[in-house]
This record gives sequence, C-alpha cells and structure tokens, in this order.
Amino acid sequence: MPQGPSPPFFPNFPVGGSGPLTGVSSASLPHTPFSQESDQSYYQDPGQFIEIPAGVSLIGEGDDSHSVSVKSFEIGKYPVTNLGYQQFVKRTDNSWPSHWNGEFPETLSDHPVVDVSWHDALAYCEWMSKATGIQHRIPTEVEWERAARGAENTVYPWGSSFYAENCNCWELGVGWTTPVNCFSKGSSLFGVLDMVGNVWEWCSSLHFNYPYQIDDGREVLSADGWRVLRGGSWMDHEWGVRAARRLSGNPMTGSHNTGFRVVREIS
Repeated sequence: MPQGPSPPFFPNFPVGGSGPLTGVSSASLPHTPFSQESDQSYYQDPGQFIEIPAGVSLIGEGDDSHSVSVKSFEIGKYPVTNLGYQQFVKRTDNSWPSHWNGEFPETLSDHPVVDVSWHDALAYCEWMSKATGIQHRIPTEVEWERAARGAENTVYPWGSSFYAENCNCWELGVGWTTPVNCFSKGSSLFGVLDMVGNVWEWCSSLHFNYPYQIDDGREVLSADGWRVLRGGSWMDHEWGVRAARRLSGNPMTGSHNTGFRVVREIS
C-alpha cells in the first residue's frame, strides 16, 4: 500500500473569482491539490465507511427544494479508487476501464476509477456483497445528498461559501483526477471526502422530477432510463460542484469524469 499521495504532476494554476451563486470565493492565489494536508487515515484503511445518522434532509435547491426523511446508512469515505477497482477486475470477468489502456495505471492508484458505467458500479457492489457477506450498493440520490450536505444542509460539503482549493474543480486548474484523500478541508460535516469535484458519482436513482418519492419507481434497478449523477467533477465550475446539483447519465456508458462510491447496509 503506498505511503503517500501520487506524484504531484499537476500544474500549479491560480484560483480565484467571485461565484455567480454565492458571491464568495477564495483569494486569487496559486494552489495545488497538495497545498493542504492530505487525509492520512486513507493509507491505514482506504476502505473506510462513515455512518450517516437518520434524519430529515433538505434535498434540491430553489423551487425544487423539499424535505425527505432518510434512514441511517454507511457510505464510503472515499470514491472507489483504481486500486480498489483493480481487485474487482482481477476476481471477476468484468472488463478494465478504457483509460487503463490494458495496463494498470500505478501513478493513479489512489485516484477515483473513471470510465465505469452504472452497470459496472452495480457489478462492483454485487462482488463486494458476496466477498464480505454484507449488502453493498450505490447510494440513492437523497442518501448521497445527505452525506454531502450534512445535517445543516450546506451548499458545499464544507459549508456555504465556495473555496476552490477544497475540491478538484475547474477553478483549481488540475485538468484530471486527483487522489481521493488530498482535499481534507473539503470534507463534509459528516466526515466524507471528495463528495464534490474530481468525478461525478453514480446514484441508484432514475432521473425523475422532484419531489423525491422512494416508491414511485425511481429506485427500481431493473427499470429503463437514465440514472442520476452527483457531485460535479474536475471539469465543472463552482456552480457545477454544488452539493444539490444533479445530472443524468446513460447507465450503459462511462466517461473520463464519472466514477462512484459505495453504501453499506446497516443491519
């Protein structure tokens, strides 16, 4: 297991600008993804889960904002990494992500896996469930948003003001994925990392209109339709990495800025 973050081969671009929604941003100073202390606990246990307590959460924003009761669950502290996904590929007949180009990318071991479809994410969860004897799945979009916004329903995981150095977004200027543990100041109030920026994350939910209703068919895994993506990515600006923002994606395909994280059922 590596003892530190992947080599910092990312450019040092300036960060700054006033956001169109919050009107608040960080100063125009140069930053790199490693200008803050990384989360060292990752190197002891990269498969950590965080328990999210039951409660009523505010879901959506603007006219779509509404309250939803959410049961307790455990969510991966980090998105699934290339290293974690490699173990799955080795033990199953699932294909390797296209960006590996037939060879595991050692320098990206701690980066989130990308180029994975919604069905790939489900297959990974099924493998994890069988391997551990504990039910694993990808989160519903309301579970994802509760884990990201915390009990205080903040705009961003860390609060309601935008700071580009807290996530891998367009303003940071990295231009690719980053290690899942290098934005410790971007942690959600529940302690979950990398919830916004870096990669969009698959959710189980179909992309239905709000309000969210768990029994209206949107959580039927066998149903056809595009699925919800959450969190924004390294390609998204400030407005795209708000914790309430949702996107839809074709469940059959992946992309170079789409990954996932896992939820573990609480017995």
